[in-house]
Amino acid sequence: MLSTNHRKLFVITTVLYTTCSWLVSSYLVIVPELQSHYLNTLLATTVSLKQPNNQQVCNKYKSLGRELEPVSNQILSGSGILFKTKTDNSLLSLPTEPLPKIHPNAIKSSVPIIMYHDIILKKEGIYDLTPQELEQHFELIKSSRMTPISLDRLVAHLRTGSPLPHKPIVLTFDDGYGGHYEYVYPLLKKYNYPAVFAIYTSSVGVNAGRSHVSWQQLKTMASDPLIRISSHSKTHSALTKLSEQQLYKEVAESKHTLEVKLERQVIYFTYPYGNYDSRVKKIVAEAGYLAAIAFGTPSEMFAGQSKDLFAISRFEKSHLEKVIPRAWGSPVLPQCNS
Repeated sequence: MLSTNHRKLFVITTVLYTTCSWLVSSYLVIVPELQSHYLNTLLATTVSLKQPNNQQVCNKYKSLGRELEPVSNQILSGSGILFKTKTDNSLLSLPTEPLPKIHPNAIKSSVPIIMYHDIILKKEGIYDLTPQELEQHFELIKSSRMTPISLDRLVAHLRTGSPLPHKPIVLTFDDGYGGHYEYVYPLLKKYNYPAVFAIYTSSVGVNAGRSHVSWQQLKTMASDPLIRISSHSKTHSALTKLSEQQLYKEVAESKHTLEVKLERQVIYFTYPYGNYDSRVKKIVAEAGYLAAIAFGTPSEMFAGQSKDLFAISRFEKSHLEKVIPRAWGSPVLPQCNS
């Protein structure tokens, strides 16, 4: 049995660890909020489009609309989202739909989200691709004049109806395989394509069977502006079959672990196996996520046709050629349609 002094030391150590973890998590939440507040209140060059048919603003952004990108380091869950272009210094504020609704203008767009899994030298299953095959996909995207966009840009579009490039696409890679760092990440940098990596935390650094990324590799990728990390739960369990306590543990603990290890906010969730129900969606929202990516429930569809932000649909990679001709981004600001 532990002595009295040892028990005291154990309790003190536990309290200190919990306090430090809480402080790190608080920092990750508070700092972006302060940045968002600064952007929304102190920049005199911000132009608002809360009122429809602001002719001056509509005329200005008629040719720049497709270049609009959400300003980084802002909270995307607020009542307005700030956008900028590379050629103009002013910021444009667009009102959002109430969470988790999708903006009517975004419903008209056709943004495919493509789902990939392991990238490996020798394929072992139907979800695998070789690095050469993945580069062929990237070349097809390039030759088809598609524009890969970040998940932040997509979610900002889904919330505000903001314009997108002519043929937008979102790239996602599930399960945190070792090939994601070894093969995918270098190709993304080569083509300058943004992407989302869905990580279930119990697999990080585990190389029994297939290899997986280490925490250091993941931290390197997460620090790159091209990369967004999404939680994929703690153990990749079928969430609809879990008790409420188990479900919350899978959803909330994975978020906390990723945020502490990577020192940045994690606001997106990717459902293991793509499956969810109303109970799972509720827990994901309560855990502090902004949006969640699904697959095949009820069927593969473009992002704007999804039920809401907690049920964003995807296409499996084998459908890439089929969805490219149908991809389309809304060309104008929703307030300037008439």
